[in-house]
Amino acid sequence: MSFYNSYPGFFYRQFLVCPPKAPSDTSLQGKAGIVTGSNTGLGYEASAQLLNLGLTHLILAVRNLSKGEIARTSLLASLPKSTKPPVVEVWELDLADYGSITSFVNRLQKSGIYVDFALLNAGVANFNYTQTPSTSHESTIQINWLGTALLTLLLLSDLNKQAVANPTRPRPVISIVGSETAAWAKFKEAQVYTGKGIPLIKALDDKTNFDMGDRYYTSKLLYQLFFLQLVRSQRSVSRGAILNIVNPGLCYGSELHRTAEGVFGGILSGMKRVLGRSLSMGARTLVHAAVLAGENSDGRYLSDCKMAPFASYGDSDDGRKMQTQVWKETAAELSRVVDMEKLLLEI
Repeated sequence: MSFYNSYPGFFYRQFLVCPPKAPSDTSLQGKAGIVTGSNTGLGYEASAQLLNLGLTHLILAVRNLSKGEIARTSLLASLPKSTKPPVVEVWELDLADYGSITSFVNRLQKSGIYVDFALLNAGVANFNYTQTPSTSHESTIQINWLGTALLTLLLLSDLNKQAVANPTRPRPVISIVGSETAAWAKFKEAQVYTGKGIPLIKALDDKTNFDMGDRYYTSKLLYQLFFLQLVRSQRSVSRGAILNIVNPGLCYGSELHRTAEGVFGGILSGMKRVLGRSLSMGARTLVHAAVLAGENSDGRYLSDCKMAPFASYGDSDDGRKMQTQVWKETAAELSRVVDMEKLLLEI
């Protein structure tokens, strides 16, 4: 493991590295973007920073519409009175529900909005085993890996078409919020797959394999393996959308660990307050990845507003084999709801 992805590297960055603000001359006038999970935490703070940079049209993609409307009102109220009010819309999007994801993208396609960036921030870190009713998959895996993968592919298809049809405009960006914890995953389910031949998704759905402390890390690693396979061997549109993953670091004030309760929840909250960055500082990395990093960030992992190494597992022999398996299982799972053969031809 490289120093960057090690625990000492994490502590070094948390205490000694300050992600920079967007340059003062940055202007997002005339641009439109999407931020998922934007009614609270990092998503809300990133939305506020984007609007303060002059973003003209923002779609708050949220699971709870009433909370989204509260966030919309708050965001607009925080802008200077002299500023021409931007268009801020609240659209429903639940990453635990494949139907909600496809409906969201269908609505986007019909809207005619040219999307300059999509910031996929929504995610969960469950500390109790829960299943998604519609799929029976463990919820962290459903949202952080499978649901986010489906949204990535559908948006990529749509934004590629936009980019090809408008070659004089900057390439649109899809930026996915990842985590350095992907490098720390024990991922014992990989051993279940290799040792017993049990599919990864089935092993992850087995409650006896659920490790409260490792499941979030593993979910982020699984999405990263999917992402690497996507950018390395599946993409065919060279002038299509830019794809990157961004790590905001550990931040206090987010609701990522909202399911932690009791004494453990109190300890975790205290630890985040000591080690964590402010939401404002963490959101700077999201803004950078979505609107500032540019073409050099295509297919890359970003941290502290600069390029950084992916989790080293993906570069090992076992990791490369698992990357292929993750891709196969993702495609098989998503084939239940979309025509994957057709979709892959479009990206």
